[in-house]
Amino acid sequence: MNKLLYGLCFFNLEACWLNTVKRRFDKLYVIGAIALLASHNAFADTVTASITLLDAEQSPVKDGVVIFTPLFDLSSTELKNSEAESTPKTAIMNQINKQFAPHVLVVQENTEVTFPNADNVFHHVYSFSPTKQFELKLYKEFTAEPLFFEQAGIVDIGCNIHDWMLGYIVIADSPYFVKTANDGNASISLPAGKYSVEFWHPNAPNEQPFIETEVKLTRDKNFTLTLSKVIASDDDFDDGFGDY
Repeated sequence: MNKLLYGLCFFNLEACWLNTVKRRFDKLYVIGAIALLASHNAFADTVTASITLLDAEQSPVKDGVVIFTPLFDLSSTELKNSEAESTPKTAIMNQINKQFAPHVLVVQENTEVTFPNADNVFHHVYSFSPTKQFELKLYKEFTAEPLFFEQAGIVDIGCNIHDWMLGYIVIADSPYFVKTANDGNASISLPAGKYSVEFWHPNAPNEQPFIETEVKLTRDKNFTLTLSKVIASDDDFDDGFGDY
């Protein structure tokens, strides 16, 4: 049979070449189709949750924290590719112009936080919160030791010298969390599935603007959350308070 095919190719080189090209094209087509299908399935398993946070006057609200906790088993691959896992387990709560920056810091549990002092004055950072109690006595620059936050919860922090300085650290026990920006918006990509949702804001700590505490995400979804109170802007906050 092989000799017969060889003879046919010898007398009809064009037909033989076309058959070879066709076989290679068919093979590449099948490989490409399989790769495209795998890529489609991978993307289909990931959804985007978009958050818009408004106050009672429909003004955008920043620093609103939303935590999505999966109510299903996550594979190791999904955990590895989650937003929190792709971020190093360290964070910074800075002190700039006698204010904590950021005002609200969100981290996953078992994260190390450093508290550098960018001002030319001493700060004395402390917290009496049950989640994490600590005291960083008078220091300048980067001389304070980093702290390890291993327990989920809210940590209020202050400065023992500048009593108007207030900051918050939110420690999440889930790898999926977001914080709204100045325009009140935030978004996060996460595996499709069912989640419990938690909300927190320093000026509305007891509000739950979600209609339900559990959501099922099978496709991209937009959430518009409205608080029952007006959240004052801190844009005009006077951080002078003298030179001490």
